Formats: sequence, structure tokens, C-alpha cells
Amino acid sequence: MKKLVLLVTILITGLTAFSQGIDFQKGRYAEVLKMAKKQNKLVFIDIYTSWCGPCKHMADNVFPQAKVGEYYNAHFLNLQLDAEKSEDGKMVAKTFGVSAYPTFLFVNGDGELVYRFLGGKTVDMFIKEGEKAVDAFAAQPELKKYMKRYEEGNRDKEFLNQYFILKDRSGLDCSDVLLDYFALVDDAHLLDSVNVPRIAKITVFDKKLANRLVDAACAEAANPAKDKKHSTAVNKAICTFLSACVQKTAQADQEEYFEEVLALKDRLFKATGGKDSATSASLGGGNIYVPSELLRLNYYSAKKKLDKFNHTFINYMAELQKRYEETYKEKAVMREAMDAKLKAAKESGNEDEYKSVKKLSAMMFAFSSIDDYYTSTSMIENVERYEEIYQGEKDAAYKDRVTGWYVFLHQLSPSAKTAAYVADKLLALDKKEQAKEVLTLGLKDGSSAPGVEEGDVKACQAKLDELK
Repeated sequence: MKKLVLLVTILITGLTAFSQGIDFQKGRYAEVLKMAKKQNKLVFIDIYTSWCGPCKHMADNVFPQAKVGEYYNAHFLNLQLDAEKSEDGKMVAKTFGVSAYPTFLFVNGDGELVYRFLGGKTVDMFIKEGEKAVDAFAAQPELKKYMKRYEEGNRDKEFLNQYFILKDRSGLDCSDVLLDYFALVDDAHLLDSVNVPRIAKITVFDKKLANRLVDAACAEAANPAKDKKHSTAVNKAICTFLSACVQKTAQADQEEYFEEVLALKDRLFKATGGKDSATSASLGGGNIYVPSELLRLNYYSAKKKLDKFNHTFINYMAELQKRYEETYKEKAVMREAMDAKLKAAKESGNEDEYKSVKKLSAMMFAFSSIDDYYTSTSMIENVERYEEIYQGEKDAAYKDRVTGWYVFLHQLSPSAKTAAYVADKLLALDKKEQAKEVLTLGLKDGSSAPGVEEGDVKACQAKLDELK
């Protein structure tokens, strides 16, 4: 009887453990690697930060799932590392070039990267990624053979093709192989269907290849008999490539190459009809869709090129204000016309017509609202940067100038989410009346702006009540 009770207890404990999802190791990174080598297993590493929303979502909603724990506990030793607060986390993030979160790594017992993926996933997608890691681990001996032949100088086109396929399946950066591969592809076949998705996997800037790709895309755009679906795929792939290039050249402080990437973007957009759009960037188009002046400001700020930052900032702010004055009345007329259509459709009693007009209205203004919000919040950060680095006397003229910028940027995209923050900036400049105006506008026109929550509206109202 005692043996039976003990057996039942063990079974219940085992089931409880599985119901808890992924079992993360408590030891140090080096210790877990030793265990993995002894057991011939991969180490799954969740690289996260405390401020990362998708990281928290994965920890709260995916990792605890029983089916996730069942697969990951059976196939891997699991480890969680904070990329900013843990010494092991800092080291691993630096070793594997982690710059976005969450990043998920699978390394073998020798500390070699076998597979990686990025971003939040559903339960089934997360398990599927684990299965890919297992397959990549099984293929590692073959991959190492290809690595050796590549290091020995093999640049045969078919060899490079097969090496790319193996390396890509492991989620590894294939830029080196692809640069060699595309050097062997003539211009006539550069945009063949097999090559287009490969373009998007190149993450380093190569001047010659970048120009060849943009030349080919421009020629494709000018072809009246082009396949629109193929052209869309080409533009998306090249924009993904250019997005990686603009990021890498900025990080490496390669200003000449950084400017060349932006010039290629201008040439591509002119030929294809592309436009700067934070909406397109957020929907997967890549950061190449972010306005070039904002990309420059981010770069100059990060690399402390303060004179260039100030010059670009002041000129771009003047351009935004001029553009706002030119388009404000036009947008207001469009909005009034659409409101009139909505009112007429509602009064007609035709519910289908009302829904159709309402949907059209939402679509018309959604993209511009997101773009304005992104520009507004980005430039508010740049005003703060301007204040930090300003060397002159912060006299009345300075305060009026900075106040005008904050007020304008909030007018560009009124939002209860940002109103209290901007109001605090204005109060620091001794501009109480302008702070009240910003809060009032945030409540009037920004209570239903993108991303605004009930708590934002309450905070905005509380701040306004405090100032009255």
C-alpha cells in the first residue's frame, strides 16, 4: 500500500511539473552548457528585458503552457537571461549580437549557436520553432562540413546555394554566403523568384550589390508588362535589405554608407511610388520607410554628432511646421465632408450605407493619424535631446522657442496619452497656460487617439484639474 501511495504521489508530482510549463534551470550559463554537452542536448535561452512587453507576454502566456513544457523540457535544457541585469545575460547578448527582444537562442554544449528566432509567438508557433531547432541540431554535422569547405575557399555557385539552404534552416545570418552567391548571379537573373526572398536575408551593406538591386527594381517598375505580385515581392525584399543596411551602417558609424543607403531609398521610392510612412514601417515594411530626416536625427543623436543633430533638427522642425500649415485646412475640409456624409448616411436609416461610409472614413484617416503620431512622439524626444545638449543661455527667447515646438508637436497629433507628459515639459519651462491648453486639447481631440487607454484620459484630466 505504501509503495502504491508513493507511486501515485510521484505521478501527481510529475503531472504537476508538466502543467507548470517550461522548467528553467537555475544554474549559471557555463554550468548549463556542461550539462547540455553531457546529455547531448541543446540549451534553449530566452533573452529578455524587464521593460519588454512581448517578453512578458511569452513568460505569462506561452512558457507556462503544459504542451510547451512537455516539448521544451524533453528536448532542451532551458535558461532565462536578463540581457541588461544579469552578467551571463549581458555576455550572451553581446556574444550573439542580440539587439531586439525577446530573442530566443539554441546553443550546443560547446556554446555554438545552432538556431535562433525573434519575437512573440503563439503556443503552436513556439513549439514549431523548437522543432526547427531540433532539426538544425541534427543537421549540424553536415553544416560544419560546409562551413569548413567555405572557409577553405570554395565559392562554387551550387555549393553556395546548398550552404545557404543549410545555414538558413538554422536561423543563422547568411549575409556572407549570399554576397558571394549574388556576385555569381548575372543582372538578368538577379530578381528571379528563387532569389527575391534571399535578398531580404542580407543584413550588411554591399555598395555594388545594393546598386545592382535598386537598378533592377527601377527597371522592373518601368516595365509595363510587369507581374504586379512579383514586383511587390521585389520591393518588399529590397526594402527589408535596405532597412538592415541603414541600421547596420548607423550602428557602425559609417556615415558615408548610411547616406548612400538613404540615397538608394530615394531612388527606389521615386521609381516605385513608395512614400515615407511609419504605418508601412510598423506593418513590416522595415525602418527604411521611416522619414529620412528622423533616421538621420536618431543616428546623429546616438553617435553624438551634435552640430549635425542641431542643424537637421531645426530645419526639419521648420519643414514640419510649414507642411502642417499647408495641409491643415485641406485635412479639415476633408474631415468635414466625411462627417457630413456620415451624418447623412445615419439619418437615411440605411444601416449598411452608414457602416460602409464609417469604414471608409476610418480607413482614410487611420494611416495619416499613425504617421502623425509617430512623427509627433519622435520629434518630442528630439526636442528633449535639443534641450539636453543646448549650450547657450536658456533665456525667455529659448523658452518661447522650445515651448512653440512642444505645443506644435502635440497639435500635430493630439493625444491624451502624451498630453500630460508634454504638459510637464511645458511646466518645467514656466509655461502653465500652454500646459493647460495642451491638456485641454488632449482631452477634446485625443481621448480616442491610437493607443489611448482609460487611464491616460484620467491622468490627463487629473493634471488639468491640478493646474486650474
